[in-house]
Amino acid sequence: MAAKVPAGRIAIESEKDLKKHAVSILRRINEDERGGLMFLLNPVFALEEAGFDLNEEMRGHILHGLRFGARAKARIRELDEAVRDVAGRPVDALSDEQVSRLLFVELKIPLPGPAADKGTGTRKAKSPEPPPPVSEELLDAVKDRHRVVPLLIELRRQLKGGWRFVDRETYEKVRAGASVTLLRRVRFRKHPKNP
Repeated sequence: MAAKVPAGRIAIESEKDLKKHAVSILRRINEDERGGLMFLLNPVFALEEAGFDLNEEMRGHILHGLRFGARAKARIRELDEAVRDVAGRPVDALSDEQVSRLLFVELKIPLPGPAADKGTGTRKAKSPEPPPPVSEELLDAVKDRHRVVPLLIELRRQLKGGWRFVDRETYEKVRAGASVTLLRRVRFRKHPKNP
């Protein structure tokens, strides 16, 4: 079941554009009987299917904005800034490679492990070897070694929480009629502004 694509695509390149076209977005999503359901599964795919062109920044903004509540977004921003201050650059907290490089190469935090120094319980990371994979256990083992580690632990937990959106393959299966949920139809409406 293919969605009806409205005539005239609309570019959404900023939050201002998103607000400006809110009524059109609601109308276009609701024109398709399953548009609301598809929006819940992945709002970016649903918007693009409804005739909206999103740049990469807006794709991320929409997914992040809908995935977390206001309090969680504020805390994520605060933690991200604190990690950036320590690293001197942005760090993707969910990238094991970036986190490992920051902790064990740049900050030179000793690695815990079986070949550890008897006095400290840690071992030095060797320069030529790639940094180790990051796990909850590894971060927990070094959380007292640098002030950035507890921040990274909390930031990773915050970022792994929230609503999960489906990938393109699952989205297309549902679009084609596969049932992955008890919901069959969802409609959105704009709330009037408070007086």
